[in-house]
Amino acid sequence: MSLTQGVDFAPVDVLDRDDQYEKIPVTGGKELKEIEVPSALLHDYGGTIVLTNFKIPSFAGYTGAIKNIGIGLVSPDAKSIVHGPGYERSEGFYTRLADAAKGVKDRLGDRLISISIITGMHAERIGGATPRSGDLGILGSLDPTAADQAACDLVWGLKPEEARKLSLREKIDSGYLQLECLEGIGSGSRAYRLIRI
Repeated sequence: MSLTQGVDFAPVDVLDRDDQYEKIPVTGGKELKEIEVPSALLHDYGGTIVLTNFKIPSFAGYTGAIKNIGIGLVSPDAKSIVHGPGYERSEGFYTRLADAAKGVKDRLGDRLISISIITGMHAERIGGATPRSGDLGILGSLDPTAADQAACDLVWGLKPEEARKLSLREKIDSGYLQLECLEGIGSGSRAYRLIRI
């Protein structure tokens, strides 16, 4: 597997290789009170780097740190719970995604780092904003909510008051609903300071 994926310099470890899972609490979750994750995620490593190819469009509006944590770092059964019956792009999905990501982030704390690569970007207009295209850079943060907010801001450049005025459909299509759900349960911060290096 590692050779076919271009990773020929290090071994690849599949976190759920042994089908061993543990449930962790989701403090303050709107729909989920716990989420199941691979035991190896909690015990086998000193830290986890979530490396994301930030993409638009996506089932979740955008694919960023939160989606890769709330879907990518949970068990197969938990993935189904987050998606919900019928795999609909609904408010419920975004709420559960935020809940799951918060549970994982709270458990791992500063042992979880989010890095998003924003390259080859091409997004549709939303709310009158003209999105930026091309290679926009790389973002890193200990706060996945801040990382995703910064990525969305780099792409769309919407001011907070403009984003709040988007219709529900626009918030779903752009992924801004992810950010609102995270803010609603106190997961991370949508405020950030961008430091260029």
